[in-house]
Amino acid sequence: MTAFSIIVAVAEETEPVDSAGGLGIGALALLIAVALILGLMGWLFVNSRRSRASSSEAAPPNQSPPASDDELENTKLTKILRAALVGAALLAIALPWYAANEPDRQAEAAVAIEELDIEEGGHWFSTEGFGCADCHGPLAGGGAAAYTEERSGVEVSWDAPALDDVTYRYDDEEVEYWIVFGRANSPMPANGLEGGGAMTVQEVDQTIAWIRSVQVSQADAFARAVPDAEAALARIEGGELATVSLINVQQGKIDEVKAAPAQFEVVGGFPEEIKDLFQADGTCTDETAELIGATCGQPGPDSDRDGVSDPVEKELTAIAAVSMETIRVRVCATEPSEEGEPPNPVTCTFQPNPLYDVRFDPFIAFTNETPEGPVPDLVTAEELLDHLETDVLLLGVTTERQIQFLGELAPGLQFLEQALIDQPWQVDFDQVAADMGVSLDDAKLAVGLYNSQCARCHTGGYSAGPAFEQGAGSGAMGPALWEGRSVVQFPDIEDQISFIITGSQNAVGYGVNGIGRGWMPGFGNVLSAEQIELIVKYERTL
Repeated sequence: MTAFSIIVAVAEETEPVDSAGGLGIGALALLIAVALILGLMGWLFVNSRRSRASSSEAAPPNQSPPASDDELENTKLTKILRAALVGAALLAIALPWYAANEPDRQAEAAVAIEELDIEEGGHWFSTEGFGCADCHGPLAGGGAAAYTEERSGVEVSWDAPALDDVTYRYDDEEVEYWIVFGRANSPMPANGLEGGGAMTVQEVDQTIAWIRSVQVSQADAFARAVPDAEAALARIEGGELATVSLINVQQGKIDEVKAAPAQFEVVGGFPEEIKDLFQADGTCTDETAELIGATCGQPGPDSDRDGVSDPVEKELTAIAAVSMETIRVRVCATEPSEEGEPPNPVTCTFQPNPLYDVRFDPFIAFTNETPEGPVPDLVTAEELLDHLETDVLLLGVTTERQIQFLGELAPGLQFLEQALIDQPWQVDFDQVAADMGVSLDDAKLAVGLYNSQCARCHTGGYSAGPAFEQGAGSGAMGPALWEGRSVVQFPDIEDQISFIITGSQNAVGYGVNGIGRGWMPGFGNVLSAEQIELIVKYERTL
């Protein structure tokens, strides 16, 4: 590489002006490098000219008389000292300049590294990364996760908390703990290597950097408290509707299992029947035989030359029609209610299977169409066989193990029906107001605040839905608050208020003989003192 190319390469990578408008460190280094390179090139050029000019006349150095002491100690020494002086002057200018700009350079490097961490953390958080966004939302605003509730075996939609305000409640070390080790008895898995997951230490740190970057303002986080409490109160009002919906879904699953034997009896032989048609003399073609790894001896007529014989197309049309009506699909949805009427629960119906809504015309090579365009009949025939093989396999397994499947589903239905009778989500607000010594409105607000902020950890089953609640303060990941335990732990109410404001610190004591683990978040940055006091008063009545 030539000296010129080196200079160009350095120039391309250097910002000539710093943020203050003067020469940056890179520009200064470039100027010094240019000066040194040009000086070296000039020195080499002069020496080469001298060498060429005197090569025919001057004697070799070992045959020339030595320089005199006067020349060595004056002329040559002066040149050397001058060069040293110039070099020292350059260093005297460059080093202070470099030192003055170094803090800014380090700050810019730190910003660049942080931006890279945030970008990478966003990827790890996303669906394409470790899938955090699947439950917590693409911008960490909260969501839900599919989960099987352990006591009942019912599939539920587990509330996944918002993380865009988590740093107001937890510090980075505490957030790291939950990411690495997860939360047992919930859909939150252990993600870090130390906890048995797949995320490296760097990936965890980058994910936290991204979460920190999407935090809402403290004012917005604080403003959520009342709407969240109102949503929690609305959930109490809708507890019966939610439970009836779950009962209907569970009953739909049971009906689906019960219908399997009759469906299997009708369609169980269809896959083999189609395969026979694909390879039998008079009905096969080379194309259909190839689909099942066979050979066609005597092809059948194929009017539209689409690779599916005319007799097979007629048979496939009949098979598809029977399959569509027999292998019906369970569809669960909410019917819209009339204006002013309460919402309807989710109900399940069994509808014709759209996968089998196909037909075959012996004179049309592209009988069926999709939004992407017409589909060759040979492709449709192959897909029909694939769908049937899959569904018949599932129907066969369900038929064979029907008693076992019903035995797993029935307890869940019984659990939900009992919950509909017991209604564990209900709250006697008048009694709460009397126990707390506050107005009815304040009692409702206290319950709403507790459910939205505390119940996830201190009320068993709360995140699974109203039907699965075990009573306010029954305890889950956090300790139970029943039977006046708050009063026992904090004889002085002010101590409990202070504890909820700051949260727990690992290995730091609290209350009476309490030892913190850092699991209890601090709510002082997202709730007012009055709201925290209402929560404390409610907890002390449980």
